[in-house]
Amino acid sequence: MKYFLMLCACLIANNTLALPTYFIGEAMHINKSDMQAITQFYRRDNGVDKYAEVAYEVEFPIYGTFGLNEIDIELTGGINSAWYSSNFAMKVIVYCNDIALASDLSYGVRYERASYIVKPQIRSERQAIPQGCDTVKIRMEKQGNLSRMYFTNIEKIDVRLYITNKF
Repeated sequence: MKYFLMLCACLIANNTLALPTYFIGEAMHINKSDMQAITQFYRRDNGVDKYAEVAYEVEFPIYGTFGLNEIDIELTGGINSAWYSSNFAMKVIVYCNDIALASDLSYGVRYERASYIVKPQIRSERQAIPQGCDTVKIRMEKQGNLSRMYFTNIEKIDVRLYITNKF
């Protein structure tokens, strides 16, 4: 019987580790490797199709929002591009259940062969969520014409998302 209880405890612990672990009130760090690149056809060069990365997205489930009518959102961090392509703008949008909740438009510049980081800053207090919030999506869209998007090489994305509610 003692071993049976230990086995049950191990199985329960194993099952909880397999669940997604983003709960309201936790900070989540998001890197470029977490995001999916969204591409668009740019041109055909010597029979080879070239695509521009026009946006980046990540979507994940969120727990702990049952019964909530509003949440607070904070997103900070940085987006780096290669030194040769950092005159660009990036729009960052936070969605909850495919409804846009907050956004920011930030600019990065290149000066004397050095890149300056795009630093999105989103802070939205008491943001209404009419049907709760089961999934959160972050979308980062390059701004400008397709040629600019093609030649802007995003090397690093490192942002922190914090969602909470007032008690």
